[in-house]
Amino acid sequence: MRMPKHQGLMLCMMLTTVISFNAGAQFGDFGLAGTAPIHKIRADGYLSVDKVQPGSQFRIAIVVEIDEGWHINANPAGENLIATEVLLPENTPNVTFGEIVYPNGEVMNLASLGLVPLYHDSITIGIQADLLQTALIQQQTLDFKLRYQACNDDVCLLPTEVSLAVPLTVVGIEETVQPINDAIFANIAFGTSSGSGEDEGTLARALSGGQVWLAFLLVFVGGILTSLTPCVYPLIPITVSIFGANESAGFLKSLLLSVVYVLGIVVTYSILGVAVASTGAVFGQVMANPWVVGFISLILVALGMSMLGVFEIRVPYALQNRLNTVGGAGYAGALAMGTVAGVIAAPCTGPALAVVLTYIATTGSLFLGFWLMFTYALGMGLLFIGIGTFSGLLSALPRSGGWMYVLENIFGIAIITLALYFLKDVVGPFQAFLRNAPEFFAIAGGLIIVGLWLSKLNERFKGISRRMQFRKACGVLLTVFGAYMVVGGLQQPAGPELEWVDNETAGLEIAKREDKLLMLDFYASWCAACNELDHKTYADPGVAAKLDNYVNVKLDFTRNSETTKALTEKYQIPGLPVVIFMDAEGTILKRLTGFVGPEEMLTILEEVEQGR
Repeated sequence: MRMPKHQGLMLCMMLTTVISFNAGAQFGDFGLAGTAPIHKIRADGYLSVDKVQPGSQFRIAIVVEIDEGWHINANPAGENLIATEVLLPENTPNVTFGEIVYPNGEVMNLASLGLVPLYHDSITIGIQADLLQTALIQQQTLDFKLRYQACNDDVCLLPTEVSLAVPLTVVGIEETVQPINDAIFANIAFGTSSGSGEDEGTLARALSGGQVWLAFLLVFVGGILTSLTPCVYPLIPITVSIFGANESAGFLKSLLLSVVYVLGIVVTYSILGVAVASTGAVFGQVMANPWVVGFISLILVALGMSMLGVFEIRVPYALQNRLNTVGGAGYAGALAMGTVAGVIAAPCTGPALAVVLTYIATTGSLFLGFWLMFTYALGMGLLFIGIGTFSGLLSALPRSGGWMYVLENIFGIAIITLALYFLKDVVGPFQAFLRNAPEFFAIAGGLIIVGLWLSKLNERFKGISRRMQFRKACGVLLTVFGAYMVVGGLQQPAGPELEWVDNETAGLEIAKREDKLLMLDFYASWCAACNELDHKTYADPGVAAKLDNYVNVKLDFTRNSETTKALTEKYQIPGLPVVIFMDAEGTILKRLTGFVGPEEMLTILEEVEQGR
C-alpha cells in the first residue's frame, strides 16, 4: 500500500511466508488444494572458476529468469514492499560470504505505489566468497535460497522462496584453476558504485516520485536550523580558538581553517550515512517486528520531549572536555576537531539526524546516504564557517528564547507525530479511526489550532509553573493528535467509508445473526491491487451503498501468523487480493482475484444477490 508522497519516511516491511498450492492448477481460479508452490521465476547458480583451492576467493552468480508478464521487487525495494533477497547457506563452515551485489531495478510508476524499482525478464545477482584454508579436498554443494514476491498487473502472490544448489569442487594447490562463465560475471558490478543515471533512478525511487532538489534543500535547511539551537553554543568558543579567528589571524587563514573544520563534520556524517544505507536491508527486516517499531517510537518520543524542554539530553561535560582535546594546531587540528564536533552537538542534531538516518536506511542507497548526510552536515557547518571567518558574528548570534523556542517546539511536535505514524501499522486503533473526509480534517484542524494556542510555543517546559506545564502538555497532545489525523488521513481512501470487521469468525456470527451476505476481503499493505480496491472500488458511492447491506470483513495478511496460515489453508489463498462472497451459512457464492473496478463490482454484487 503506497505511503503518501509527502512522507519521506517509512518503514520497510519483510514477510517470509511460504504458501503451498497445486502447481498444475490455473492461477486465476485460486481453487487450489495441492502442496507444491507456484513459482514465477527460475534461478540457477554459476561459479567464476571451474575449481576452487583452499585459501582462495571465488564468485557466485545467481541468474534469475522471470516469467513474462510478471515482475519481482528489486533490492532495495520501494517503501513497504518486500525485497528480493538471497539467503546464504547455513551449514558451510569452510566458506565465508562477503559482498552481495544486486542489480539496479527498473524504476516504474505503478498505480497506488508511485515510482518503485522492479526486476523483469532476467537479472543476475553476484556474491563474493572465500574458501578457508582448512577446507577438505572434496565435492560439496552450496545450498542457496532466493526469497521473492511475484506480481503482475492484477495480483501479487504471497512471498515465497525458491531453492538452488551450486556444486563446488575443492582441489589441491597442484591443480590448475580456470576462469569460466565470463559473460555472466561481466554483468555484475562487484565493488563499484552506480553510475549517474542509476543514481537518479535510486533517488527517484527513494523519494517516491518527489523532487530530488527539494529533498536536498530541506535537509540542508534542517542542518542550518539545528546549528542554531542553544545546545550547539558550547562549540562556539572551541570553534573560534581552533579557527584562529582573532586579531593575529588573517581573513584567508580563518576561512580555510573554518572550511577544514566543517569538512571534518561532513566526513563524519557522510560515513555515517553510508554505513546506515549499507545496513538498510537489515533495518527493513527488523522493522517488521512490532516490538522494534514500538522501541523506535519510544526513542522518537523521548527525542521530541527533549526538544520540548521536558528534560535535557546532553553529552557529559567530562566527555565534552575530553573530546575538546582531540584537536591540535593548524589544519590537522581543525579537521580532527570537526570529526568529533557532531558528537558534542548530538543532543541538538539527534532528532533531525534520526529522521534522516531512518529514511536513508529504508532506501538502502549508498549514493543517497552519502549525499544526504553530506548536505545535512554542510548546512550544520555553515554557521561555523561564518563564525570562524568573521569572529564579529558572535555578537549577532540569536539568544535563547523567543523564536528559537518556537523552532524547538515545532521540531518536538513533528517528531512525536512521526512516532505515532510509525505505530499506526502495529497498533490497530491508530489506523482504524483514520478517515479521508472533509469533516475529519476539519476536526483535525480544530485540534491543531486549539493545541497550538495552549502549547505556548515560545516557552519550554522547564522554567514555567506547574499550571502552565499542564496547559502546555495538553496543547502538545492535541497538536500532535491533530497533525497525526491529517498525515494519516491523507493516505486513506476518499469517499464513503465501509464499516469493517477484522475477524472472520465474528463476521460469520454477525452474518448468521442478521441473515446478511458476507464479504471477505484478503489484503496486505504490500499489495498494490488491494490498495486500488480500497481507493477506487470500495470508495465508489454506488458500491459502498450496496456493501452497506453486507457484513464486510477485512483480513490483514501483511504479516505472517498462525491466523493467516489457517486462513490460507481454509480459503486457499496463494496471492492477493482475493475477495470472497458468502451467505450466512458460510457457503461461497463468488470468488474474485485481482482488482475489479466499481462498475464490474456492481455487476458482481448483482450476481451474488441473485444467486443467493
